[in-house]
Amino acid sequence: MERALRVALGVVATVGLGVSGYLVAVRFQGQTLTCVVGGDCAIVQESAYAEVLGVPVALLGLAAYAGLLGAAVLPGAPGRSLGLFVGIVGAGFSVWLTWVELAIIDAICPWCVVSAALTLLALGLAAMRVAVTSPPAVEPYGSGER
Repeated sequence: MERALRVALGVVATVGLGVSGYLVAVRFQGQTLTCVVGGDCAIVQESAYAEVLGVPVALLGLAAYAGLLGAAVLPGAPGRSLGLFVGIVGAGFSVWLTWVELAIIDAICPWCVVSAALTLLALGLAAMRVAVTSPPAVEPYGSGER
């Protein structure tokens, strides 16, 4: 089961790398995003919330998806821990950014929605990986039947 979850996480991370890679490339080349649905991509990408401490959010996404891919490749407890950590941080950040799009910027970028969905899916896969592969709890000494 862990192998299947690792493969699924790897696929999600690879798709996320593609989305983030596109957003990073467009940003650094100074081009306009291709936005097939909605048309608010440029508004979001050019907002003050598109950077955190001078670092483009898309670049942070690229790093997060690379971390998730690393977690998918890494077997055992280290991979499970890394996946869960990056999944929690990434999903939390994505939820906050989606709130910013809705409540502050008043514009939705479909690329951002796809990325948010991918991070939530990655978190679910990482959590499942921890849940199904964690060793059972050990009973305290003397609590078992004789």
